[in-house]
Amino acid sequence: MRRPVKKSSKKIQKNNFEERFSAMVKEYQQAKETLESLIEGSPEYIKQKKVCDKLFSSAEQYLNRNQ
Repeated sequence: MRRPVKKSSKKIQKNNFEERFSAMVKEYQQAKETLESLIEGSPEYIKQKKVCDKLFSSAEQYLNRNQ
């Protein structure tokens, strides 16, 4: 009898990376849409811009860390 073949752990990690990165991008895009709907210079705009910058930075760091 043949033993069942295990999936490569690299392939599993790659799929997990792609899923997580796409979720980060989606979250950033939603925040960016909210930012675009606000009036520039308002306190809400400034707060949302910080959120967008933070999301972009974390996605960029995640991408650089996992390449």
